[in-house]
Amino acid sequence: MSSEGARSDAANPPGPGRFGRCSALTRHAPAESTAMRLPRAVVLDPSDNGPGLVRTLRRRGVPLTLLAAPTNAWVACGRDFDGRVMGPLPHQSETWIEVLQELAAEGPGVLIPASDNACELVARERERIPSALRSFESPSSGHLELMDKARLYELAERLEIPYPATHVVTSRADLEPLGREAAFPLLLKPALSHRWRRLFGDRRAFLVEDPADLRAVAMPALEARLTLLVSEYVPGPVRNIESAFILRNQDGSLPLAFTKRKLAEQPELGAGAIHETVDVFDTLDFARRLLEEADFVGLATVEMKRDERTGRPVLIEANLRLSQAFALGDAAGVDASWRLYATLAGLPLAPQPAPRQGARLVVATLELRRVLTLLASRRLMVRELLASYRGVRSVSGLGVDPGPILCFLAHHARRAARRAGGELRELLPYLKN
Repeated sequence: MSSEGARSDAANPPGPGRFGRCSALTRHAPAESTAMRLPRAVVLDPSDNGPGLVRTLRRRGVPLTLLAAPTNAWVACGRDFDGRVMGPLPHQSETWIEVLQELAAEGPGVLIPASDNACELVARERERIPSALRSFESPSSGHLELMDKARLYELAERLEIPYPATHVVTSRADLEPLGREAAFPLLLKPALSHRWRRLFGDRRAFLVEDPADLRAVAMPALEARLTLLVSEYVPGPVRNIESAFILRNQDGSLPLAFTKRKLAEQPELGAGAIHETVDVFDTLDFARRLLEEADFVGLATVEMKRDERTGRPVLIEANLRLSQAFALGDAAGVDASWRLYATLAGLPLAPQPAPRQGARLVVATLELRRVLTLLASRRLMVRELLASYRGVRSVSGLGVDPGPILCFLAHHARRAARRAGGELRELLPYLKN
C-alpha cells in the first residue's frame, strides 16, 4: 500500500491530546519492547467499535493511538495506549489532518477509520496524509461510491442482486408523485447516513404510513439539501437483518469473511444493539459479488434483510468502516481485529479459522438506550431480556481496564442529568402556577 491506500459536547471541544475529566485515567505510554517495531495503529473516531480492537492489538504489542470525537470521549480513556479527544468531524478536519501528519513523522502506522466521517476524511484527503500512514481508503478506492446507497443500488441492479424498489428524492417535486401513486407503507432514509446524523440525530430510517407522514419527515431534510431514498419496506423481524463482514485484498482474496444477524436494535429501524454470528452463505455470496464488481479493497459490512415473503436476502446498505459489531469477530474466534491490522500492515496471515456460530455481542451504548426505552414504555420483559444475553461473549469489547468503563458510565450519567435538568426546567412554569 501507499499514500493512495490499499490500491497503490461539540461546542468548545478540547484540543488534540487533551482529556479534561478523563485525564486521570489516560495517557499511559506503551512500554518499550521489541514489539514497538510494529507499525502504530491509528483508530479514527471510534465509538463502541474501539475498545475491542484496542484489547486485541494491545495483547499483540501493537502501539495504538485513538483519536476520538467529544461525543465518544470515553473510548479514549484507558491504559497503555495514546488516546486523544479531538474536535468533531467534519468541522475540525484540518486539525485531524495536522495530527495525522505529526503521527506520521514519528514513524510508520496504519489508519483504521471507525466512522463514516473518518472514512470520508481519509478517502478525500489521502494525498495530504503522509504515506507513512497506510490505509485502504483513497479517492479511487470505492469507499465514497459504495457509501452512497443510491449508487450501491445501481451496482446491485447490474448484478441482479435483490434490493428494495427505490425512488431517489432531491426535491418536493420528486416527492409529490410518490404521495399520490406509491403503495404505503414506505421506508424513508438518507442516501448518506452520516450527513443526516449531523443535522437530525441518530434515527435515520422511518416507516411512513401515508402522504402526510411522508412530507412531514422528508421536507426538513430536503430543505437541508440532503438526498433521500424512498423505498418499499422489506417485511420481516429484526432477526432477518443479516450482515457479511468482508476484508478484501487487491488480488481479490478475503483475509476475513464471516456473517451475523441482529437480535435487537435501537432505535426501531436503527443500529443493532445485540448481534449473533450465524452462517448465511447467500448473504455472504451477494456481498462478495458486490465488492468484486466495484473492485473494492478494504473492510466492508454489507447488510441485507431476508424477506419473509420469499426467504431471499434483500440488499439494505454497506458500511465501509469499523462496524460497532466488529468485535464479534474476535468473540467468535476468527481474530478479526488482528487480521484487519495485519492486512493493512502487510504482515503474513494464516488461513482464517471457521467462526463460532451463536456467539453474541452487546453494543453497550445502544443497549443501554434500548433498555431505558423499554422501561419508559413499560414493555420490558425481564425473561426475554435475559434470554437475549445468552451466549454473549463481548460487551463492546470492554475488558478489565477500568478506564473506558468508568468514563462510559460518567459520560452517560452526565447526559441523563442534563436531560433530567432540561425536563425540570420545562416543568417549572407549570409548577409555579
